[in-house]
Amino acid sequence: MAIDLQKGISLKIEGELGKYQTLPIESLIKIAESLQELVLSIAKYDLPADEAIDLNNFKLELTDFQKGSAIPSFVLTQRIQPVITGDFQNQRKEVTKKLNSLFEISDKGTYNDLRDLYPEHLKRNEIVEKLYGFTSSFKNSPVSIYEKGNIDDSSEKYRPKKFKASTKKSLIVDVKEIKEESLEEKAYARIKVTKKGGKTRNSIEEVISPAQHSLSYSPEVINVNKKQYILNFPLRCLFAKEDDFYIINNEQLDLIGTGETQDEAEQNFNEEFDYLYNRLNSLKDSQLNKRLLRIKGVLNSFVKQVY
Repeated sequence: MAIDLQKGISLKIEGELGKYQTLPIESLIKIAESLQELVLSIAKYDLPADEAIDLNNFKLELTDFQKGSAIPSFVLTQRIQPVITGDFQNQRKEVTKKLNSLFEISDKGTYNDLRDLYPEHLKRNEIVEKLYGFTSSFKNSPVSIYEKGNIDDSSEKYRPKKFKASTKKSLIVDVKEIKEESLEEKAYARIKVTKKGGKTRNSIEEVISPAQHSLSYSPEVINVNKKQYILNFPLRCLFAKEDDFYIINNEQLDLIGTGETQDEAEQNFNEEFDYLYNRLNSLKDSQLNKRLLRIKGVLNSFVKQVY
């Protein structure tokens, strides 16, 4: 049976770090922060893009500290921030499930399996960094992971193996070294083929860089008409290019922005967001049908402040 973050997990730290049945404050902070960063990264990358999430619901709290080596215990916070279009309980279950998958990899020491678990290099880069940070936070001390309050040899769930720096390096894609020229070489291009005098000539009509061909758009701040909307959490949208137009679509709010360029699509989307927010909040609930009432509730759950 896997561990459950909502019930809590305990880390039994042995060796040099836990030999006095205590932990130095700086070590406890480093261990707690690295575990927290790993959990938040999973929530950030592994939850469905069409659900609103509040990362505050994935904060960890220290709930206990036992002797018998040094045994800190952590549990997901009870200070819940409700989300209109997502079930935080199911979201927590999904995050816990993926955390167990990562712990299982660390238990076996098969860190190269992260390539299959996270084929997209941007996601894998962050998860690899966070998992490496967690397994390294104990230095060379052996660590066992248990369900909270169930510390004995028979109930041990995971025992992370050393995550070598060389293995970590092999899993990381160093995007910082990619030059602008190489991006253009790997860009999408639309080619026009013409024939004249028996000769064939190819000409490039349009180049679409990978940056413009993104699959997601997740603003945390929306700037429009000299106003700034500060959001409680990223507004995750689908981004695509169809024919000659860029499209940004958020199904939750039934909002679509289009434009001949990416900047035009973003500007149009922001204007539509601004109009919808002001229009729905200018009307009483009794003037709205069920669909618009739902959209109004979702919209207001996203907006934290307007400047």
